[in-house]
Order: sequence, then C-alpha cells, then structure tokens
Amino acid sequence: MNKLFKYDGLQQPDVIAAYLEAVRDGFASGEITLSQGEDVLRLIPKGLVAVTVEGKAKGEDRKLKLTFRWKEREQECSAPLLITARDEDDA
Repeated sequence: MNKLFKYDGLQQPDVIAAYLEAVRDGFASGEITLSQGEDVLRLIPKGLVAVTVEGKAKGEDRKLKLTFRWKEREQECSAPLLITARDEDDA
C-alpha cells in the first residue's frame, strides 16, 4: 500500500507542542494516526526506528526537521547478532 499524508500550515508553538506530545504518545502506544478531514493515515511503529534530526539557520529563517523511518513487518526482527572472541585462557 502506498499512501502519502502531507500537511503544510502555520501553527502557534503551543499547538506544535501538542502535536509532538501526540507523536510521543503514539510511539509509546504503538500507533500514530494522522488525519485531516477525510484524509487519514494510520502508522504502526515496530522494531527499530531510524531517527534523523536536521536544524538550519539561514538569515532570519529557521528550520527544524524530524524524520522517523521504520519497516512495518508482521514479525519482529531476528535474534540480535552476537560476536565473540576466543578467550586467551581457551588457547
């Protein structure tokens, strides 16, 4: 399924803070829903999530970009990788 949800608008900082709290709560509960009118996108973060934070200052303009990426899979990732070295006492 391919679906894009996009919103561009101006908001007061306290409204943005509430959005960020909702994103935080969504990661904690395991579901984030984005909606505007009839447009709805439900996201289920599972496993490891890649996080990118970008900040930029150019003249009077400021920009903060937060990106979260993950794969929605039915199964959790396989067992973690384990790498060991031979113990000197085993020689």
